[in-house]
Amino acid sequence: MNSLMVKLMCKSIILMSVVFLLPGCATSASDVPLGQAQSQWDFDHQLQFKKTQFDDNHYRLEVMPNNNVSFERLSAFLLRRSYLICGTYGYKLELITGVESFDYSRASPNLIMPNLTAKLECPLSN
Repeated sequence: MNSLMVKLMCKSIILMSVVFLLPGCATSASDVPLGQAQSQWDFDHQLQFKKTQFDDNHYRLEVMPNNNVSFERLSAFLLRRSYLICGTYGYKLELITGVESFDYSRASPNLIMPNLTAKLECPLSN
């Protein structure tokens, strides 16, 4: 009976440790320090992107191209994600790198395109 009590106490200690330690392991988007990129995966569009927040209204978005997603879908995703982040229209989106030309695939078939990167500035809320 004594060994049974010890086993139950050990199991209860382990269970309590897990219950109290797991919430400390969970992170949310607000836990990421300002200026540090947060990699995310969008399952709907099947692409990876990074979001860096500098303050409440300024972000940097970087969409990673892959063979399955066309440039048109990448740029549309960038617009939609900007709207989701800002929560309203009127945002300013400045493209930095990754814009393809119309004849990109014919002129440079082996060119590795850089990530589609943009600065996002949300409108100031009144």
